[in-house]
Amino acid sequence: MSVQQGDGDDPLIGQTVGAYRVECVLGIGGMGRVYRAIGADGEPVALKVVRSDLAEDSVFRRRFEREARIAQQVKNPHVVPVLDTGEHGGVPYLSQLFIAGGSLEGKLKREGRLDVATALSICAQVADGLDALYAGGLVHRDVKPGNVLLEADGTALITDFGLAKDSQGTVLTRPGQALGSMDYMSPEQIRGEEVTAATDVYALGCVLCECLTGAPPFADRQGMRVLWAQLQDEPPDPTAKLEGVSAALGPAILRALEKDAAKRPQSAGEYARQLYEAAVITPPALSPSA
Repeated sequence: MSVQQGDGDDPLIGQTVGAYRVECVLGIGGMGRVYRAIGADGEPVALKVVRSDLAEDSVFRRRFEREARIAQQVKNPHVVPVLDTGEHGGVPYLSQLFIAGGSLEGKLKREGRLDVATALSICAQVADGLDALYAGGLVHRDVKPGNVLLEADGTALITDFGLAKDSQGTVLTRPGQALGSMDYMSPEQIRGEEVTAATDVYALGCVLCECLTGAPPFADRQGMRVLWAQLQDEPPDPTAKLEGVSAALGPAILRALEKDAAKRPQSAGEYARQLYEAAVITPPALSPSA
């Protein structure tokens, strides 16, 4: 993983955070930065540190702390585990297993798009992780290529639960606040309504479209027009320009993007099974949960 531009100005580079020595920035998001760091055992970790201003916000702080609790409780080979948590200078951090292959976002930037078999395999693995989260009473609600990490052997894992909502508990958002990424955001999220497993299915469908075409369904729109399209426009068939694929695959993919959540597959695993059936491809055997 290369050091991002501006690393030299980051005060944590070369410093020790908890038991970890920070080496470089892996990514920057709305909630903070993710660093590559080395633990006391000499092994690399992904160290996520909250922005200092957000650390003072009780809502964001609770969301971050919950992210760690979610990952620690859910044991699944397609969910990135949290190894440790703590505070540095009053700012919370967590360390996660370092996934050497980078993100699906990076893979798509390098390769443009993926073949059907690879795209469906990644989708099925992510679906397995999402089902494990939902079995624990959780909805991820920020499924996107940047939150799908890849092992060197191609194993896909879902990460970054900072927006996850406990379906049995309090929604940690302010009234009327919609959280998520516009290109993958379901209509019910945009409207600030209740989210379910079908919400993550919608986002997973958007991710699969991007895997096959190189862009999410409404990439031709700008700004708020993306949200408007998510609410009312029909997405294009992501298989329209692909050769040698089953005619049933396109409609099967687009079932995830139904505006009405009740019309979508009601679990990510169900969606993945429908996709393989439509593609007339034998699904891969997923690793059993730990």
